[in-house]
Amino acid sequence: MGKTILITGAGSGFGKLAAFALAKRGHSVIAATYDQAQADALAHEVTAAGVVLKIIRLDITSEEDRHQVTGSAIDVLINNAGVGESGPLAEVPLDRIRRTFETNVIGSLGMVQLAVPELIKRGGGTIMFVTSLAGRMPIPFLAPYGMSKYALEVAGADLAVELKPFNIHVTMIEPGAFATGFNEAQIATKYSWLGPDSIYRDKKKFIEKNEQTVLGMQSGKIEQVIEALVAAVEAKKPKLRYAVPKWQGAGIQLLRAFGM
Repeated sequence: MGKTILITGAGSGFGKLAAFALAKRGHSVIAATYDQAQADALAHEVTAAGVVLKIIRLDITSEEDRHQVTGSAIDVLINNAGVGESGPLAEVPLDRIRRTFETNVIGSLGMVQLAVPELIKRGGGTIMFVTSLAGRMPIPFLAPYGMSKYALEVAGADLAVELKPFNIHVTMIEPGAFATGFNEAQIATKYSWLGPDSIYRDKKKFIEKNEQTVLGMQSGKIEQVIEALVAAVEAKKPKLRYAVPKWQGAGIQLLRAFGM
């Protein structure tokens, strides 16, 4: 039996691919995009692909927009929307870090707080966070993003226990580095503010070396993430975490066991 699913950040990347995949499997998908331009572009793709999606414009940092969850009769909330920020943490402007947390953490929790009463009305359901393996290990010069995803990891684990009495399952999809264009865009953000007075002005190669490690690990097998997401949505009792790829998740656990 198909479920009613609301997925944020459905205008690009994992969110868009997941929306199409879930709709093709017979689910009723509400695809939320950040702005109207994304909504229009997605509508064009939907028509071309012959897929049925309900497309809405929903900025998760807007309390007014978040209230679209109320009365939506959803069975599943997929918190996928997020932003990235890069640069040396000793210098990243605090307003950029606040923006990252406002979107990735506060915005997502705002969605959860409005979705929970809706799920209770339906006797339960699933809340999903698309986090990141970056939230389980440090990645130099991508700290604002990793910090926010670490916060979501804690939130997801806590909510999984707190919402048990209401038959609401909480699960997290933890992608590693995948070639969606997100990482390149995130790495580029620092160049809008990193200037000649930076303490890293003579350390550009050091920064780039660390960032290239991430880009070098990128996989083009994005379908792995979508398959894990679909499996979690359709599971009667989804696992708390789905690391993708599994070997990277296992590797992180091993490194942490050795205090790294």
